[in-house]
Amino acid sequence: MKGILFALLGGFFLTFQSVANATISSQIGSWQAAAMTQLTGFVLAILIVIVLRDRSYRQLTEVSPLYASGGMLAAIVLFSNMTAVHIMGVTLTIAIFLIAQLVLAIVIDGRGWFDMAQKRIGKTQIIGVLMMVAGVIILKL
Repeated sequence: MKGILFALLGGFFLTFQSVANATISSQIGSWQAAAMTQLTGFVLAILIVIVLRDRSYRQLTEVSPLYASGGMLAAIVLFSNMTAVHIMGVTLTIAIFLIAQLVLAIVIDGRGWFDMAQKRIGKTQIIGVLMMVAGVIILKL
């Protein structure tokens, strides 16, 4: 249940962030908005670490550079998201982002990439993604 709650919160905040970033990017530019978003997120994360007095940051040198590159990927995600919102609107952007995430998540789970436990991917998962694609097509009409 806790995982579902965090997933819902993440989804809600991703949508809010998409709208805010698109608005900011129309005022100062997309890459500037991505940088600002990354910076404010970094500041908040540091404040949370300080408040929680979490000292696990001392193990940063043990993190694989592949995984440490997540912040760089986030900048690309932000830019892509803002650009798509300007072109297609929030609803269609979020819908297509979700489908893209699901497709890659299925591949990652199915192959066990990035140190994730390999999971069997069946017809129901594929049908679920195809139903989402059909939903986006209907949404676009």
